[in-house]
Amino acid sequence: MEFPAVDKYRSMQRSYIRLKKINTNNGNEISNADARDATEDFFNQAYHFKDWLKKDVNTKLLTDVEQYINKSSALSLAADYCNAFKHAGLNKDARSGKELQKINTHVKFDLTPHGFVASSRLEITIDQKSYDAFLLASNCINEWEIFLRVNKIVFPKP
Repeated sequence: MEFPAVDKYRSMQRSYIRLKKINTNNGNEISNADARDATEDFFNQAYHFKDWLKKDVNTKLLTDVEQYINKSSALSLAADYCNAFKHAGLNKDARSGKELQKINTHVKFDLTPHGFVASSRLEITIDQKSYDAFLLASNCINEWEIFLRVNKIVFPKP
């Protein structure tokens, strides 16, 4: 069976759109777990995109994807987040060299003339520094776009 990298790329993009919706405007429905679930899904998609790039026979990598992740602040943090939740804690040293300490969920309700609009965001504390999960996800998307350009990888439009 083939695993084209473009499929994982598009899955990562869809996951990002879901996270953005939860972060900005989820209509009048929201759960305490929505932001956490969407964040975990996005970071899983973003981190495992590297495996699909490496194994896609139609993709030629000009640079080492593992080194790129290690050098990228956003992608290395995403890798650590992904692996921490996959293995119930990191089994190896963190790629980022930092420790995931806690996660806080912030739910917001904005009143409108027709009811309310709900949103939820995740705050991740790593080495005493707080990160907004959606902003970190946006940085991951940007880092992957740079990697694709540098490696001259262009995916066809869906």
